[in-house]
Amino acid sequence: MVNQNTLGRALLALTLAPVMAACTAAPASSPSASVAPTPTQTAPTLSPAEQDLANAKQAVTNLWSVVDRLTNDPQASLQDLDTVASGEALEFFRKNLTGYRLEQLTGSGSSVVELQSAQPSGNNSQGVPTWTVTACVDTSDTKLVDPSGKNVTAPPYRFQHRSVVVERSGALRVDQDEVLGTC
Repeated sequence: MVNQNTLGRALLALTLAPVMAACTAAPASSPSASVAPTPTQTAPTLSPAEQDLANAKQAVTNLWSVVDRLTNDPQASLQDLDTVASGEALEFFRKNLTGYRLEQLTGSGSSVVELQSAQPSGNNSQGVPTWTVTACVDTSDTKLVDPSGKNVTAPPYRFQHRSVVVERSGALRVDQDEVLGTC
């Protein structure tokens, strides 16, 4: 007569053997997967002059980003303009934003800056290098509303700007901004 404990152990061993083999054995019919390394993308190396132009373009984009943020948030400090503008451009945008705040106008949305050209433009009167950037600034996705909620913006919404960018205190800032017309 067979002991029931021995029979139970034998059945358990027979049941577990295929399960254990399935967990540890490599499948015979499927090939092993190989992982190909992903090619790394390297950014093109820019010459110093090309990098300066790219930085000048970014300075113009940064200016409009800060102007939008300050228009949309009347509580934000106008001193934030000092990080992106200087000279005539700083005075112009500070005056505009102060006017909006005095009239209790609040903005919403963001301008789209379509960069058109950038070129070195020599040195200014202090011997500081300057760059001229031309861009189309599209404000069709922005609004300026009065305290009653009435939109006070009117077309046209796309203006071409010519900005002169200078280096001040180790950062590039828009020093002059001129509206050339619609674009």
